[in-house]
Amino acid sequence: MNKKSRTRLLIATGVIVVVFVIGVVFLVQKQGAYYRQVADLTTGQYDGKNVKVGGKVIAGTIDRDASGVHFTIQDLTGKTDTVKVTYNGQMPNTFEDGVDVVIVGKYAAADGVVSADQLQTKCPSKYKGSASPAAQTGQ
Repeated sequence: MNKKSRTRLLIATGVIVVVFVIGVVFLVQKQGAYYRQVADLTTGQYDGKNVKVGGKVIAGTIDRDASGVHFTIQDLTGKTDTVKVTYNGQMPNTFEDGVDVVIVGKYAAADGVVSADQLQTKCPSKYKGSASPAAQTGQ
């Protein structure tokens, strides 16, 4: 391999590495680096940042209008902290009062609102195994 070919190979490798690093940084910023609880948002360090938050939809807070769905979620760890959520994407079929959700979006501390880009529901009862017939009859 001559010197000119080696230089081109090094430049191409450098460009690929830089593009990869930029892509990773972009994805981490967009997705929120770590999963958070609602109570974590009250620290103020997440204002204006993308966050991934889990919580339980509080009964009676779901409101639908032309701009999307608005609801409030409560911390899953038993704390009383809540945060409002706005979302205008495709709604999961299992979305309802009391369901556990994970949202990804930008948090605005002044309003206490997460403008969600993604919404997923969890339904633990759906995935619990049923007892065997022997266990049900006490044998």
